[in-house]
Amino acid sequence: NLASLTMPNLVNVDGVINVDYNDNLVDLTMTSLNYVGGGGIYTGPAIEVYGNNNLASLTMPNLVNVDGVINVDYNDNLVDLTMTSLNYVGGGGIYTGPAIEVYGNNNLASLTM
Repeated sequence: NLASLTMPNLVNVDGVINVDYNDNLVDLTMTSLNYVGGGGIYTGPAIEVYGNNNLASLTMPNLVNVDGVINVDYNDNLVDLTMTSLNYVGGGGIYTGPAIEVYGNNNLASLTM
């Protein structure tokens, strides 16, 4: 029954972030997050937010660098996706998909990067 996931003091993730299939999650906010990546030989996305049917807001306003890829897919009620400080996405080893994929978010009204 998680409705809100907030990590106000998380700054760096030396690995990956997966937030998948949380049907009651409405808000995902990581206000201080600056860097994600460096997960070794992991071949998937550095940030994956997938299949959270009620997620309305995804906010990472201070995210600057992602060493890997970002996938935000199939969050049917996502209205606002904000990553206003994003400066670099890439690297990530042998992953061959797109660097940023935002797909199947049927109600997305605002995308700010």
